[in-house]
Amino acid sequence: MTIAELGALGEFVGSILTIGTLAYLAVGIRQNTAQQRREELVSVQHGQNAVIAQLSDPRVFGAYVRAAGDRNASSEDWAAAFAWVVQYLNHFQVVHELHRTGAMDEEQYQLWAGYAVSIVAPPGMRRWWHEEEGRLAFHSEVREMIDARLDDPEDPPVPLTELWSFFSPDAWDPAARA
Repeated sequence: MTIAELGALGEFVGSILTIGTLAYLAVGIRQNTAQQRREELVSVQHGQNAVIAQLSDPRVFGAYVRAAGDRNASSEDWAAAFAWVVQYLNHFQVVHELHRTGAMDEEQYQLWAGYAVSIVAPPGMRRWWHEEEGRLAFHSEVREMIDARLDDPEDPPVPLTELWSFFSPDAWDPAARA
């Protein structure tokens, strides 16, 4: 074998090894990207759990339900309810950004978006959202999505206070229980 033939063989082997290395790196990057997406989704779920866990406090839960129902809510109820809603919607903005960048699939995003809209859909929350400009605390894309879903005559959102009986304003209205 001549030097030229050995050189050509070396180039061929080198190119095969280079292709193999690139394939190995591509698989590694794909696995790393998938792992990062899983970790982001787990992080989002932990954030969701932390915000929702606040509703285990009867004061916060009752405050939200009374304010959302726009009935017999004290100023303390309104403050607690809005604080919780703002925290939840701030969390949802992270979800929205993950979806926008492709880190969250459409079905999963629609579940989160539906819940965010249902939190704002009750009469008291809608009033705060529209009349008191609560919506201005959030990113324009999130505002537009929530506005569109709230105002959709063909598929109106179900208010959170109507999803389950324990969210009923009657259950948390001291005047109605008396």
